Amino acid sequence: MTAFLKILNKPIYKHLLFWVVVYIFYSSSAFQGTYSTASILISNILHTFLQVIVAYSILLVIIPRYKKNSNIFESILLLIVLFIIVQIFASVVKMFFLEVTFPSCFADSRYVMENTPFIERLTDFKVVFIYNPFFYLQPLFFLGALLSYEKQQKLSEIKEQKKTVELNALKHQLNPHFLFNTLNNLYTLTLEKSDAAPEAIAKLSGILDYTLYRCDDKYVAIEKEIEMIENYLALEQIRYEDRVTISFKNTVTESVKIAPLLLLTFLENAFKHGVSQELEMARVNISIALDKNDIIFTIFNTKPQVEIKKPLHKKRIGLSNIEKQLALLYPGEHKLSIDDNDKTYEVILKLKQR
Repeated sequence: MTAFLKILNKPIYKHLLFWVVVYIFYSSSAFQGTYSTASILISNILHTFLQVIVAYSILLVIIPRYKKNSNIFESILLLIVLFIIVQIFASVVKMFFLEVTFPSCFADSRYVMENTPFIERLTDFKVVFIYNPFFYLQPLFFLGALLSYEKQQKLSEIKEQKKTVELNALKHQLNPHFLFNTLNNLYTLTLEKSDAAPEAIAKLSGILDYTLYRCDDKYVAIEKEIEMIENYLALEQIRYEDRVTISFKNTVTESVKIAPLLLLTFLENAFKHGVSQELEMARVNISIALDKNDIIFTIFNTKPQVEIKKPLHKKRIGLSNIEKQLALLYPGEHKLSIDDNDKTYEVILKLKQR
């Protein structure tokens, strides 16, 4: 069964299946008349064949030409020529094959047309421009709708694949930056022969285990992200000791999902720009809470009161990365507020729960 479905999933077999269904539909509806079974089956082969010609002539020739040059008059002319050709072919087959092979079934048609010149029969205005378009275009509407739906599905798959690739690229940009900063912390501790080095290594091990192996999913349990934040803060407290006061308030009591590593950049920036260059006491306040359907993350840090030269309009490291991730993971479902003044820096991030 699975192999059969795989075969049907190929474009050519999908189209064949569609036209088989069309043929069966028109053939079954014709059995209500006075035609013989053979005449119905054979005549509908002709009709289905012409429907195929009309459908793919429009899909593969007329529509692409119109998209290329936007010439509506050319498209109308091509349609007229197409239906004239269809009428000529259908009339010839009907007159010289169907009416001859099945005279009793087409007796009414022969009686009506027996005194009509062949040219007039081929160019019957009602048949060429009213009956033929109505009949031969019917399957095209359904085929066009199916192809449009399939195209939208493929575009959705491509967008989802692109989104996954972009997110992976953004994560790969983030992890080396974080690892570089943390290894610098450990390097400082080992130079000082600090007793805190083993604890720092244990915290780093937990963070690396999370970032490398536990956050491959699009969304993870918020408890894992909170644990990563606690490990990161513990590392920074070890590094800066009494140079910084860290407060982390966690009031999350429910298990919800959040995009992994989304909050790490804000932590890095708080310590890089608010603590590392502070000569006196720095302060970092962090809170994470749930409010109805939102996750609310807040981080506040003091800024060093020394003149730091920095390029104008340059965003903090990783902020543009975060904005891209938010646009991909929480489109229309997030709110990022930043209050940046001379003395403090505060970020409030609201995310829809997953």
